[in-house]
Amino acid sequence: MKESMRKIGKILGITLAVYVCIRWLLPLVIPFFIAFLLAKILNPLVEKLEKKLKCKRGIWSALLVSILFLMLGFLVILFLRTLLVQMKTVLDNLEIYKRQAGNFFHECCGQVEVFTGIRAEMIEDGVQKQLPEVMQHMKTTVVPVLMNETISYAKSMFIWVGICFVIIVSTILILKDYRKIRTSLEKNPIGRIGLRVCRRTYEAGGAYIKAQFVIMLIITAVCIVGLYLSGNEYALLAGCGIGICDAMPFLGTGTIFVPWAVIEMLQGRYMLAAIYTVIYTICSLLREILEPKLLGNKLGMHPLSVIVSIYVGLGIYGLWGFALGPLSYILIREIYLTI
Repeated sequence: MKESMRKIGKILGITLAVYVCIRWLLPLVIPFFIAFLLAKILNPLVEKLEKKLKCKRGIWSALLVSILFLMLGFLVILFLRTLLVQMKTVLDNLEIYKRQAGNFFHECCGQVEVFTGIRAEMIEDGVQKQLPEVMQHMKTTVVPVLMNETISYAKSMFIWVGICFVIIVSTILILKDYRKIRTSLEKNPIGRIGLRVCRRTYEAGGAYIKAQFVIMLIITAVCIVGLYLSGNEYALLAGCGIGICDAMPFLGTGTIFVPWAVIEMLQGRYMLAAIYTVIYTICSLLREILEPKLLGNKLGMHPLSVIVSIYVGLGIYGLWGFALGPLSYILIREIYLTI
């Protein structure tokens, strides 16, 4: 009984320590974790360049990190530029979209009349009478909120720029003295425990990303094939977009397929609505089957443990719980087995 109580107390103590560290300490040290991870990835290349070209390690470190972040910056700028161009296109064609929305609403009212017997003209008149109140409500409530959010987003952008600068400088400094830092950590008992836990977490994190990537590819292929068979001319583009949405826990395939199926049904295209419903069902089943199996095998966790850790993580950490939940479980287990 004493031994059992001691183990339970040990688990509870480690769990509390991991929760406190992830909840409050991780946001403060995450830039340096990212810098150490980048240094670990770039270190083999720096060592090869140092041996072959006989140049100082600090120069190669600064050069490689600069190239990496310049490439990332270029991709971000390209993405933002594409987004702004598409937003401009939407604004330029706003009148066309308004007419299309009006025609679609007219068709929906016709379908409602078929199902319920309520005259379409009566529904349209009722909506037209409510529109001024809705627009006024948006002006008084939604617009100020959007303005406040815009200001907060602008502040966040400056914060993210500062964090990126800290990561760049930290990566260069860690990469320059990577061997010394690694040796000093291995000589220290606490450092050895930290390295072992970090190594296992790094392996598990890589396995998690690989598993999500495999699932995303499979679901993307299913979406592309399903949309192609339904006669959609944008099957490749739409399938890739839906596959990316499915990889995000706050979106998923249902965010796209459910409204799409409803719209098709309201327009009287019941076959397309049924096809989109079937594709959504297949994608949901595939994720439910593949995610616990792949993650459980790669992480050394039982599929039930994966599901429970994700569920508890979402309840404790919020949106990021889908990643922090399994991470917490791995940290608790590794620390318990190490100390």
